[in-house]
Amino acid sequence: MNIISAIISTALLIFGLAPDFGFAGGGGSSSGGGGGGYSGGSSYSSSSSSSGDSDPLATFIMLFIFIAIVIAASYYNTKVKVKKKLAMNNSAPEEKLIHTEAERIFRAYQADWTAMNSANIAAYTTPSYAEHASLMLELLNNLHRVNKVSNLKVNYVCLLDRIDASTPLPANIRVEFGFSGLDEVIDTHTNKTLYHNNATGVTETWNFTYDGKTLKLSGISQPTESAPHLVRSLAQFAQEHHLYYSPDWGRYALPARGLIFGGATMSQSDINNHVIGKWPLAKKSVSDPAAGLLVQLYSYAMTPGNPATYYLVGQINVPKDYLGVIVRSKKYKASPRPDKSYDKFELEWPDFNKRYDVYAASRDALPAFELLNPKFMEYLYDKTLDYNLEVVDNVIYIFAPVRQVTEANYAELLEILERAYHELKM
Repeated sequence: MNIISAIISTALLIFGLAPDFGFAGGGGSSSGGGGGGYSGGSSYSSSSSSSGDSDPLATFIMLFIFIAIVIAASYYNTKVKVKKKLAMNNSAPEEKLIHTEAERIFRAYQADWTAMNSANIAAYTTPSYAEHASLMLELLNNLHRVNKVSNLKVNYVCLLDRIDASTPLPANIRVEFGFSGLDEVIDTHTNKTLYHNNATGVTETWNFTYDGKTLKLSGISQPTESAPHLVRSLAQFAQEHHLYYSPDWGRYALPARGLIFGGATMSQSDINNHVIGKWPLAKKSVSDPAAGLLVQLYSYAMTPGNPATYYLVGQINVPKDYLGVIVRSKKYKASPRPDKSYDKFELEWPDFNKRYDVYAASRDALPAFELLNPKFMEYLYDKTLDYNLEVVDNVIYIFAPVRQVTEANYAELLEILERAYHELKM
């Protein structure tokens, strides 16, 4: 990247044109997804730049003009936006009540998210959104993390749908909040701050249902929900399987351990197209031991902008801890050989051995062979995608290098997770 490109990128960040932020409630689609904070989503896009010699004086002049334009445009746009938002705040008494109640819910949600109080959240959210938020909080709790929001300042509250005072308020209401505050992720075991961002100029659109008397939060949308994230077929897939979809969950759900997460950082790595729920009961008997286990499917970028680090990931929490089982494709070169606590195993199927390396901690050798029985090996071998498998702690991970995700990928991943769980004979 040449000097102009570098300074332009910096200027964009300085003047808020490429914000990186995260607050409670983020990651939700306007259709009711979300629940949980996220931090600056990645669109899985890459950029390129050219390099070459340039005249230093010309470079300085161009840079000076560019910065002057950005400052002027930023100042002007801020003023215009604020004036427009204030103009849209109609003065009808009912609308003023909506503003007041929406802000009350906004502040309550940030506080209850920090306190991980899903019972309180359920009091002012729709049943679907309350369940999604509860699942996200359960996920954070499993990771021994809390997403703390503090120093919250609401700069404005604005109805996005202009309403004729002579007609009733609609059943679905969109309210935009402009705010700032400190956003942190804290490890509850060590009290270590894993991520913090003192964000300003944040905007979010909160979606509410209104029955003429009561306002309920039904979803949250954020600026980083760019088109590549909003995969409608995945939202439909999630709904059909009694799961919940977020186009842009962010980084707070990054696993602490695992083969592909060793190089992950909360300041850079990202999770998108996030689907979460309990093991689908629509197809299961309640007595099925898999029912009620936390399931997640998502796209993951260890280094956004580098397609070589993009993966499709599925995981399920299980009721037993493992030291480690790894079934790694020989094509997968992104991580070193497991450490000396793992033993390498050769299986009885030569073609499988040619395609996969199998490792297990000595204590987990038996579960590894239970998992890799001939039927499951054949099933995994015949898949189009280059899937890898890891069992560590109390989580089964299935992952494959993928640049674009599809509903078919997610359906297959969910099926593999189910088979892997049952093969372990838990």
